[in-house]
Amino acid sequence: MIKGLYTAASSMLANQNKMSLISNNLANVNTTGYKKDEGIQESFPEMLISRIEKDKKPREIGSLGTGTRLQETYTDLTQGSLYATGNELDLAIDGDGYFVVETPEGIRYTRNGNFTLNDNGQIVTNQGYLVMGEEGPMQTISGRNIQIDGSGQLYLDNLRGDSFLVVNFTNTDQLTKIGENLYTSEVAGEEELADFQIRQGYLENSNVNVVQEMVKMIETNRYYTANQKVITAYDSTLDKVVNSVGSIG
Repeated sequence: MIKGLYTAASSMLANQNKMSLISNNLANVNTTGYKKDEGIQESFPEMLISRIEKDKKPREIGSLGTGTRLQETYTDLTQGSLYATGNELDLAIDGDGYFVVETPEGIRYTRNGNFTLNDNGQIVTNQGYLVMGEEGPMQTISGRNIQIDGSGQLYLDNLRGDSFLVVNFTNTDQLTKIGENLYTSEVAGEEELADFQIRQGYLENSNVNVVQEMVKMIETNRYYTANQKVITAYDSTLDKVVNSVGSIG
């Protein structure tokens, strides 16, 4: 009976963690360039059950599940749809790749191209982090008309400038989310892209499908509730065993 309690409790914990992933995805449905997180559940090894009787050889009667856990989480890097904004500093990468930004903690990567200018005419993220070009931080001249061609080349009133640094990774599984829609990687194998397209005046939607996430939330909540009822039933039975069985009326 106690094994049943542990099995139900492990399932509740796994579904609670899964619910946190779903809730975070829904909270970021309108976050530019956000990539949804998914969870993979794994069952614990099954236990062989045998019937043991006095003076008889043990007889196998089946197996018993011992619970489940959220084995790992991963980020779905599928590209979201692009939508037009008309803002000359809104940029979207059509295809693979990440913008490179410089933060106080070092180089980071993002798909969020909702950029702006700082007081020095440098292109920065909403958090004020410098957006990197092939020759250093992307620099403009205040008041100039900003035009960017499909390969990321910056033009200011037909004066050619730097190109945005866009990179991809040989192993995207090693990319780690660190908040603020940024990624970091120490072993993912950064490589500069030569063939990509930047769409000026566009942003990338998150790849979260609200309907799918709501269905997952309902299913996860049902599984959690079902296991909660199992624990309640076990608790009631144990209460009777402890307080009623063997008592003298």
